[in-house]
Amino acid sequence: MAEKTENSNELPHKIVVVGYPSTITGFRLAGVQETYSAEGKDCEGTVAKLLEREDVGIIIINRRAVQGFDWRMKRRIEKTTKPVVVEIPDSQGELPEEESLGELMKRALGFDIAK
Repeated sequence: MAEKTENSNELPHKIVVVGYPSTITGFRLAGVQETYSAEGKDCEGTVAKLLEREDVGIIIINRRAVQGFDWRMKRRIEKTTKPVVVEIPDSQGELPEEESLGELMKRALGFDIAK
């Protein structure tokens, strides 16, 4: 692995987005370079592979996609600390009675970043 130089703009860990095409497009426009358009079991398999990678620091995924995952994968996502898995709403909006992004980050990091 190449060492990071002072002038390098690369982050030490990648941000990866997995989800629906509309989500992927938005994040690619924002500069995220590694994205995967996947739904159903394809999405679950993609996330499983990403959880094993050392170079991935954050996985952003559509919340509705996670709802279709097997309970074992959901549990794995809840327990993992690296990479951090951030579930976001899709174009249909929030799912009822779900945690906010701030609550998810607090649970994943162990402290409230807003304070």
